Amino acid sequence: MSPHRRAVLAVLLSTLGLCSNSSAQTYGPNPTKGAWWHKGEAQPSGAVDLGPVDLTGVWYGGPSGNLATATLPGEEMILTAYGYERYATVDHAKDPNSFCLPAGPGRMIMMAHPAMIVQHPGVMAILSESQRTFRIVYTDGRDHPEDVMDYPEFMGSSLGHWEGETFVIETVAIDDRTWLDTSGHEHSNQLKTTEHFRLIEGGSVLEHIVTYEDPVFFERPFTTRRVYDRQVGDRIMNHACSENEGDMEHALPLIGGLGLDDALTLKDVEGD
Repeated sequence: MSPHRRAVLAVLLSTLGLCSNSSAQTYGPNPTKGAWWHKGEAQPSGAVDLGPVDLTGVWYGGPSGNLATATLPGEEMILTAYGYERYATVDHAKDPNSFCLPAGPGRMIMMAHPAMIVQHPGVMAILSESQRTFRIVYTDGRDHPEDVMDYPEFMGSSLGHWEGETFVIETVAIDDRTWLDTSGHEHSNQLKTTEHFRLIEGGSVLEHIVTYEDPVFFERPFTTRRVYDRQVGDRIMNHACSENEGDMEHALPLIGGLGLDDALTLKDVEGD
């Protein structure tokens, strides 16, 4: 057999091997986990189940500011030496949001623009008025792709599930070009976030508790809490980041995190 034919045969055998393991697939040509539309099955009949609570609506909580000021007691943000160095030298003239890059999964709803949640069986969409960006959270039982860390995305890979009436989202593979807040806290490609969404005050307020884990920038996981008010109506407007923009070329360096004087490192906590 010629070398060329042996190579073709090897490829065919490899393909057959992949097909034989299709029972473990959640992505690819024949996924076995996920909603009917993900697996290519017939659409089921009858009423759909949105989950224990419907979070659909337009929400607004204001800009992100400095996440270090939104932490829960005992869950403070403590920077590593490297994280502190990056925070101390961050240049706000290079804020990725100012260059119309997507803000990332957490910061996208902590903007000076409202965000809309759209809930559906098997998937939830979070739509930000800021730059008309979107985030997809899959709730149909699938796993993260096996190679998810090789292909980071601005919004990461998000999987959601319900714990009682609290909606929980786990997100990984977040592009490290995004910032966590306006203050200038950055992160590495190892960042993992766990979010808890819950309706409070009779459904007029959406509570958002987020745990951030990133051993490169933070000494330990830290947790923040923010709330968003339900907006009357169901419309988010059109905001095109670069439309009529003419100022970024004049942006001057602004070095240092906006909360630098209060930033914690392990040295601050434990002493010399």
